[in-house]
Amino acid sequence: MKRLLLAILVTTGCGTDSVPPPDPAAAEPVYYGQVQRIVNDNCVECHSTDPDRLAPFSLATYEDTAAAAADLPMAYAVMNRIMPPFYADQDGECHTFPNAHWLSDEDLTTFTAWINGARLAGDPANSVAPPPPPGGLAEIDHTVDTGVPYSPDPTIPDDFKCFVVDAIGANKFVTGAHVRPSNLTVAHHVILFTLDSPAAEADALARQAAAGGGPYRCDGGPTELGATFLVGWVPGNQATAFPPNTGIAVDGTRKLVVQMHYNLANSDGKPDHTTIDLDLADTVAKPAQMIKLSGNVDLPPRDPDAIATGVQTIPGSVSRVKLWGGGVHMHQRGTAAKLTVESSGANDQCLMDLVNWSFHWQHFYWYAEPVELRGGDTVRLTCHYDTSLDDTNVKFCEGTECEMCIQFVYVTQA
Repeated sequence: MKRLLLAILVTTGCGTDSVPPPDPAAAEPVYYGQVQRIVNDNCVECHSTDPDRLAPFSLATYEDTAAAAADLPMAYAVMNRIMPPFYADQDGECHTFPNAHWLSDEDLTTFTAWINGARLAGDPANSVAPPPPPGGLAEIDHTVDTGVPYSPDPTIPDDFKCFVVDAIGANKFVTGAHVRPSNLTVAHHVILFTLDSPAAEADALARQAAAGGGPYRCDGGPTELGATFLVGWVPGNQATAFPPNTGIAVDGTRKLVVQMHYNLANSDGKPDHTTIDLDLADTVAKPAQMIKLSGNVDLPPRDPDAIATGVQTIPGSVSRVKLWGGGVHMHQRGTAAKLTVESSGANDQCLMDLVNWSFHWQHFYWYAEPVELRGGDTVRLTCHYDTSLDDTNVKFCEGTECEMCIQFVYVTQA
């Protein structure tokens, strides 16, 4: 794959006499019937004029795509797999992820040839309709509401606030979620927590009361007495339906807490009002958990490939578990990440290989088929960073000025 990308970069970007002339028998790619399919399958989910799309410009028409190809470094972004921003390698050596938009070698060649060529339109009769906007959940059984709009504190770059919200009302399993920040210029992450005990609930309520009844500051989490990750959101996420017949249990009698991390680096000055739609079930065949693996972040400065690692061994008392998907979280220095497992002394097996990273496009990757792990297996997370612009060691913290190395995995008993 790397050799192919290098070859494309040389033939399309250098223009030296040493580059062989194009094959005269190869037809010039056209938009309708060729490039349009690639764009529709991989780009238009985010790049269109629909207000629910996430990207800042449209690729929904020939005119849009040709203009973007002329004005933006589109070939560079595609060849280096910066775009589409789904970074789990799909070459077959490290599982496959059906929700990842990964250009095949053939599509990559066709698209970059069109971008760097005449950008021919072709015959509009071969046009195909773009996909519909990404929808929400099939069922919305409960909506978590943080309440009134909140304006982040302009005196600090990172504002962590916790909102105590009403209980669901009955014991349920969460089977899907759609987190909806209203202001994407300030929302950095959202986590919905369950509270593990009556004491934890009382502590969260006390903190809320001390803050005047509104959201309270919670850099390290909602309470030290026990809170569990239920669902979350980071830039690039949309509605998520958990795998069929699975779900995460939630105590319906206890209040929940929404932690908002606001970052003001690109703020438009407007408030945010976040809501979270939940799909619920009374029972599921396979109860699930969202488990976090953290790496030890202490990165040397001036290093284009600084590394943090985290290791966790599955307890021997556990017979088998199924890993259904996962997502990595880093900040702005992140460049790549890899999750591997060592089983009973065997060589490392790849579980997920993120060949690129974008702070603004973070995704949860669901496996085409769940991966079975056993007690005693050791899971290793390796995060890569570029600290070339740093003069001192980069430490772990939740603020965007520091770094994180976290892998969330969705797990059930086998």
